[in-house]
Amino acid sequence: MEQKFLLSPFLQAIPDPASDKAMVYHALYGNPLVVNGEALRFLETFREPKTVAEAAELCDGDPTETVRKFASVHFLVEPEIDEKHHLHRQKAQHLLKVSAKQTIDRMGLAISDNCNFGCPHCLHFQPVNGKVLPIYDGSRSQLSMSWETAKKCIDQVIALTRSNDQTNLKISFGNAEPLLNWPVIQKVLLYCNTFPDMTFQFAINTNLVLMTKEIAEYFKRYQVDISTSLDGNEQANNAIRITKGGKGTFQRIVEKFDLLAEIGYPLDGFSITVTSGNFHLIDTDIVDLAAEREMVNIAFDYDLIGLVNVSVSERVEKLMRLKKYANSRGIDFFGTWDTPFRNLTSGSLLTDSQFFCAAVEGRSLEFNVDGSIKVCNHTTTRVGHVDNLNVIFHRGGGLFKMVEDRFP
Repeated sequence: MEQKFLLSPFLQAIPDPASDKAMVYHALYGNPLVVNGEALRFLETFREPKTVAEAAELCDGDPTETVRKFASVHFLVEPEIDEKHHLHRQKAQHLLKVSAKQTIDRMGLAISDNCNFGCPHCLHFQPVNGKVLPIYDGSRSQLSMSWETAKKCIDQVIALTRSNDQTNLKISFGNAEPLLNWPVIQKVLLYCNTFPDMTFQFAINTNLVLMTKEIAEYFKRYQVDISTSLDGNEQANNAIRITKGGKGTFQRIVEKFDLLAEIGYPLDGFSITVTSGNFHLIDTDIVDLAAEREMVNIAFDYDLIGLVNVSVSERVEKLMRLKKYANSRGIDFFGTWDTPFRNLTSGSLLTDSQFFCAAVEGRSLEFNVDGSIKVCNHTTTRVGHVDNLNVIFHRGGGLFKMVEDRFP
């Protein structure tokens, strides 16, 4: 009996009447395609199961190749097929890798829970369910990770990496202001240099103002990827990015831009946070500043913690106007707002990784100052402790359970 095909119940179409085209995609698998109106109407004929021969009766030509193409991306499927089966199988396979400790490829050290700034929009000092990020057991006076704890964390993850016959590890320094604990960062860089069989990719998220020439030279020597923020021109930045005493920080941050450029290790971009406090002060001049310094990317996000008391239409208008202007000056302009679009248009969940973050895949471990473990520095949920690292990978363990619960 000739095979029959049915329009997948998970097929979604976004038509554009002006062009007689549509973007069609599979709600489970992705596979976005732009098709013309004729192709969309052809797909619609498979609302009831049909063979290729039956479809040919409705066409001017031979539809065999068209049916094959749409079946290959699961727009047309065999009747009665359980399309979620593929994803359940993928999830099971991925969880096997988690339990075998084969997914970790990066680690974070929450090197300091203290900060020399007092930005009201800071993610790390917002109350969540009555608690404030970051949280950990013990004295609040213990705000810096000790070298002993840092070394233990690194040793454990290096051993894990080697057990998987891998030689590359990403290490990030973060949390509030990591440069407040520069001596331990320095020891980590020097210590990792004693592993000739390993290569490391270092990254740090810092407000920069504690940067000295010595620190900058270390970052250049070890190729530390530096992420920082500048929230607009001087007036816009100083409206929200302030010291604990309420003073503006623009000039102090830009001075460090200059320092890094002077030693031949300039920044390639920065992040901008926009709140109600600086929305009306943000404009194309901050893009010009980046372009004049030959930077190539700007991460732009509206406040991820509090509401921005500006209409959605105004926010979208500014966002897209700045994006177009930045792109015209050769600068990539992005943020968390474009993640859904990138996920939608990047291919298929059957073949590509389309998770929002590495943590959801079970690829990252974030160690708090006391050695407790989270999956990233944007959560309060602990999954274990460095002293019992292996437990988190077991079925029912903290990391395993988080990946299992949050798998798309």
